[in-house]
Amino acid sequence: MKRLNQPFLGAAYYPEDWPAEQVDGDIALMLRAGMKVMRIGEFAWSRMEPEEGSYDWAWLHRVVNKLGKAGIAVIMCTPTCTPPAWLSQKHPEILAVNDQGIPAQHGARRHACPTNPIYRKYVRRIVSRMGKEFGRDANIIGWQIDNELYPYGKRGCCCAHCQDTYRNQLRKQFGSVAALNQAWGTNLWSQTYNDFSQVPLPPRADTWHHPSLLTSWMQFQSRAYVDFSNYQADILHKYTRKPVGTDMMPYGALNYYDVHRKLDIVQFNHYNSMENLWESSFWMDLCRSLKERPFWNTETATCWNGSTMANGVKKPGFNRVNSWMPIALGGEANLYWLWRAHWSGQELMHGSVVSSCGRPLHIFDEVREVANGFSQAGEFLSSTRPSNSGLALHFSGLAYSMFEFQPMVAGFNYLEKLKNSIYRPLIRAQFRPDVIDPAADLDAYRLLLSPFLPTLEEAKFADKVLEWVRAGGTWVVGPLSDIRTREACKYTHAPYGHLEAWTKIVCRYELPGAPADYQVRWNEGSSALGSVWYDGLEPRGAEVLALYADGPLAGLAAAVRQRIGQGQIVVLGTLPREQELVNLIGTLGREVDILPYAGASPNLLVVPRSGENAAGLVAIELENQPARLPLERLAVDLLSGELCSGEVAMPPYSVRVLQYDLQPFTNE
Repeated sequence: MKRLNQPFLGAAYYPEDWPAEQVDGDIALMLRAGMKVMRIGEFAWSRMEPEEGSYDWAWLHRVVNKLGKAGIAVIMCTPTCTPPAWLSQKHPEILAVNDQGIPAQHGARRHACPTNPIYRKYVRRIVSRMGKEFGRDANIIGWQIDNELYPYGKRGCCCAHCQDTYRNQLRKQFGSVAALNQAWGTNLWSQTYNDFSQVPLPPRADTWHHPSLLTSWMQFQSRAYVDFSNYQADILHKYTRKPVGTDMMPYGALNYYDVHRKLDIVQFNHYNSMENLWESSFWMDLCRSLKERPFWNTETATCWNGSTMANGVKKPGFNRVNSWMPIALGGEANLYWLWRAHWSGQELMHGSVVSSCGRPLHIFDEVREVANGFSQAGEFLSSTRPSNSGLALHFSGLAYSMFEFQPMVAGFNYLEKLKNSIYRPLIRAQFRPDVIDPAADLDAYRLLLSPFLPTLEEAKFADKVLEWVRAGGTWVVGPLSDIRTREACKYTHAPYGHLEAWTKIVCRYELPGAPADYQVRWNEGSSALGSVWYDGLEPRGAEVLALYADGPLAGLAAAVRQRIGQGQIVVLGTLPREQELVNLIGTLGREVDILPYAGASPNLLVVPRSGENAAGLVAIELENQPARLPLERLAVDLLSGELCSGEVAMPPYSVRVLQYDLQPFTNE
């Protein structure tokens, strides 16, 4: 089947769970709902290979062919998240082992070790057979590897094979145990090792382990799943030219930049509530930066989440805006989990499009409305992309691991603070950042924010960012940035690894933000408490942007700016409050022509889009409240056909897809 010239709306479908004669009825309902794609196969290994070496593909071919005949495309998934019972019984050594040495039991998901060579052999066999069967099938538009890759348990898989693999990686990384001791600073508490075999593995959660060991071990776990994904991608790429991805969840334990080096497409799953729907935009702004190709939102709920207990029922309109968000932010597909509710098992209470009885749920008409909207606006959406604002915000999987094992100040949560205290104030002020990894290229950006980036040694970032600044970039860095080595230890020559040398400033004192906060007076006249952390800075020639007004740091700088080459570095010694942060980014943004979308209500997500022959925006109301959207140009709402100008009303949970009139305006 041909690729559609519009966004895809679809769902996850589990035909292995239903009688074959029911498929036709399901497809008829799918067509009524406007479904264009189904995602199948991800947990069906025991149906594909009911006994070792005995394969049954007939049922899967029937379903794929029926869907294709109806004009519904397929995303085919490898089932390696759920190995069959016969494999777990024959080779119990493939089972993941927790940090207490207890093997997983068959019966859940993600219970196999990603590095185990025996498991890899069976993975190669099933994925290769799938590639041979379906790699050239015209009905299949793409592939999903496994399901929601994530380290098993609290410390990932801790089996003997993983421990041996990790020790071998330490030997390769450090060359000698003496070099490891030096990098980790193991003299304290008699932790010095005489041999790599003495490194305490697994690093159990009930032991207060060295944070360098814990950070290193969890980075190994990330690499193990990256390698597991690459292993399958290499197999599939032999059999298909269709894009290959893996559906990721909104967590920080994996390095998503590394995950996608060998993959063709970004796939993303999320289940946000009405209260935190805005958070999904953080991850979609990351998805957009990982690959140039538009991403696929492979899972989200229609109406409520749940496993054996339903929870979080959503109000009318939520499904509408939740479905439009990935499309607005650069995706080309939104898929629901799931099409038909399960009739048994661990997730039988999860929301869906139709019930386990095959009856459309109350949101069915809303799903149809979304499908019609995708079709009506399809040409515009397919010919435009979200406009690059020139603003980027750093998110780092390594930072996530470092802060997990040394939060550095009471109550600090890296992801929550990054999203709630940096990202959300910016998007409510209508700035449109990309969220990027430290390994990402910086050429597309003019203003870069790097809060809570404890090490600059990741992916050679220090060299890259200094060169970018000298070429004209504006870099806002801190607090809690450049304060750790790559191995999660402090620097001994200064609190910062690089910033003092680059900017000539001196950090005289450091204070945690708990239990007290201190007043900061900004140059433009505002005064507010800082937050999180306090570095007292001596400017030594740098421009002072803010001073501490009270406490032990009174008179020292809280924020400074130093010009370097054609660009500048702004060092934040504390995290400004919301309004001061927005004011600062607004001032710096104006200097490099980065402006927010002026006048739009803070509860709106406004995404300007542009292409060779079209321009406009998508506006989505996220908080179930009325909003306003000022327009500077005449535009047509592609969903309603309405011509819009001036200030446009946005009802609660509404969506507008506005295409600008590109013709010159005249009074004739």
